[in-house]
Amino acid sequence: MKIKSYKKLKNNMYKIDFMEKDTSITLYDDVILKYNLLLKKEISDKEIEEMQKENNRLSCFYIALKYISFKNRSKEEIRKYLKKQKYEEKVIEDAILKLEDQHLINDQEFLKMFVHDQFSLTKNGPKKIEYKLMQLGFKEEEIKNELALISKEEWLKRLKESILKKIKTYKKESTSKIKEKILYTFLNEGYEKGDILHILESIDLPKNTEGLKKEAQKLYQKLSLKYQGQDLWYQLKGKLYTKGFTSSEIEEVIQELKNKE
Repeated sequence: MKIKSYKKLKNNMYKIDFMEKDTSITLYDDVILKYNLLLKKEISDKEIEEMQKENNRLSCFYIALKYISFKNRSKEEIRKYLKKQKYEEKVIEDAILKLEDQHLINDQEFLKMFVHDQFSLTKNGPKKIEYKLMQLGFKEEEIKNELALISKEEWLKRLKESILKKIKTYKKESTSKIKEKILYTFLNEGYEKGDILHILESIDLPKNTEGLKKEAQKLYQKLSLKYQGQDLWYQLKGKLYTKGFTSSEIEEVIQELKNKE
């Protein structure tokens, strides 16, 4: 096919128009230079096919390059992203290999930095970090080996600090409710149940006496519209018990209410 003209486009691309049937192709300047197109006036269909394949490989590489320019990525992240862009597996693997050869990606360094950042900058526990890394294409053994570089004492210290901060946010909860919510929260954050309970046993949880009194007073006013005498106290005890307050705490606050009557 005879070349009619070249037109420079954005992103280092050129549009090449041919004489025949007003056809054209768009190629990266790297491909044009590789095949010395600027020195040719005519190219064969076979050459065009080769150029388009080379252009596709370059396109895949450049898209991967842009993808990693925003943040560090694992090979599996890049692989999944390029598959969504409809590139063939062979082209994707060539792009990833090229990124590695140019020291633009390194899964082992990524793994180290990911664990460091998760430990330093988030509240995530080891199980949650492990899950995230498995989603990013890492194997369980290599993840556990990296996580093990952080001592058990460091994990427990971090967990205790997080639990103490969380406890301060519970202003109206009973002790048992605080325990329940702490356990649920930090299991979801990826910590072991045994470690959470161990920390809870090592600290004095606040007894929310004022919160209990306010809750009891509110319920008393509501229930007294419907119940009287022993029925009232029975209903009040039941309501407070379901909110996690202990029997002794409930008996104490009910006695105070009785004394006010």
